[in-house]
Amino acid sequence: MFVFLPFSHRTDVVAFLVSSGANVNKHNSWGDTPLHLAVEKNYEDVVKVLLNSKENNNLQVNLRNILGCIALHVACLFGHIKVVELLLQQNGTDVNAVQEDGWTALHVACHFGHRKVVELLLQQNGIDANKVNLKGDTPLHQAVRKRHYDVVASMLVQDSVKLDIENNRKRTPLLEAMYAAHLGIVHKLIIHGANMNAVDNDGNNCLHLSIIKKGMFHSEVERIYILDKCCAKLGLPIKKRISGVGVASYLAHQGANLYRKNNKNVAPLDLIGDADLKEKFKVLFPPPQCMLCEVNEASMELQPCAHTVLCEDCSKIQLKTCIESKRRVVCPKCKEKAVKTVVESVECPKCKEKVESFVCPKSEEKGVQTVAESVVCPKSEEKAVKTVAESVDSVTVEEIHLHRVSQKLAGKWMELGRELGIRQNDLEIIRHDYPQSVREQGFQMLFKWHQSTDPEKRTPRILKAALKETECYDALKCLSSEFN
Repeated sequence: MFVFLPFSHRTDVVAFLVSSGANVNKHNSWGDTPLHLAVEKNYEDVVKVLLNSKENNNLQVNLRNILGCIALHVACLFGHIKVVELLLQQNGTDVNAVQEDGWTALHVACHFGHRKVVELLLQQNGIDANKVNLKGDTPLHQAVRKRHYDVVASMLVQDSVKLDIENNRKRTPLLEAMYAAHLGIVHKLIIHGANMNAVDNDGNNCLHLSIIKKGMFHSEVERIYILDKCCAKLGLPIKKRISGVGVASYLAHQGANLYRKNNKNVAPLDLIGDADLKEKFKVLFPPPQCMLCEVNEASMELQPCAHTVLCEDCSKIQLKTCIESKRRVVCPKCKEKAVKTVVESVECPKCKEKVESFVCPKSEEKGVQTVAESVVCPKSEEKAVKTVAESVDSVTVEEIHLHRVSQKLAGKWMELGRELGIRQNDLEIIRHDYPQSVREQGFQMLFKWHQSTDPEKRTPRILKAALKETECYDALKCLSSEFN
């Protein structure tokens, strides 16, 4: 049978050999069985004959060759979609079987860019879409590294696919996309909620990698209008739109930290050689504010989480609980212990003296922000208020509307959140707390906006404007239908 299979497509002869009791599990010097060879040659009819002999001839579909490949790996290597279907229909085919290098069939299909095979594999019950190989790479890493845009797009529509798994070099798929210099894939990962501030083994984030890029980025997508706007504000010519600096402006707009220093103590901003351009970046993307005082630049990392969310002054505070809520205060992103209290001053409208009020900067209740609405001046005994809702529009957005709109946001929820004025740190908290569902992340972001904004600003008009600005057209259509 080994001599016959590579050179012929004579199904009748194979059927005769099988019916005569030929050993269908015998392997050659490479460890390949007749099934391996038939799959490689894409002999569909021969594969059917062999698979139908399973009961009578004890065919084993998961036998490995010397490279650790089962027949399914071979079919995925060559992209033989019909043969893949036949193998997957067989009871016992191990869809998560790994080769010697740790690659699954999904790794193989993603690496070689066989989109239809990838989509078929992702439909299988029990498939591990995030299994890592010996280098720590997931199938998504493979597709990104090889710049298979359509495969990446198919992977990202699956809720089970995780975006921020780090490989052995601490590279997430987004960082791999930066190394591959593929703007289309970068954009696709970002709108699905990839972590903008992941760093590799060298401490470089996506901005470091973008700015040091000498050539142009590759892209297969339509124009990214936010990128155009950023380049216009920086005065960059059209020809530099997809240069490293141009892409960096887009990444910074999406929340990447220009001031995050790598292992060599170099921030992305330091890599911009043009002094005028550097100054424009600083104006357009100022340093992140301290989450406590919201005045000074956040420059101190919390340990062991390494999040830069505090200024030097606030990092010295050693309070264990919030004065207002009496709850233990933790790092908003990783729940590690940190510091925390805010002292704000508001002015009494009668005596013009400052009155201090203590406010917890982050309530632990999900979706609710604690705000000091009023304090009493001890001199005038009149309330000094920061914000008063004098009037409310007759039509406001309600929670039911938020649920419906969130179903249409897909991965653009973070971009919309920034447009609505929600801080990047708060968006990261939502992404961390609800990692399993992009729709739930979108709803929690909208709920955050709804609860923290003034009542008179919870209007369809304001939300529609933000949806239009961020090009969330499906969500915009949904919201418009609610208020027609």
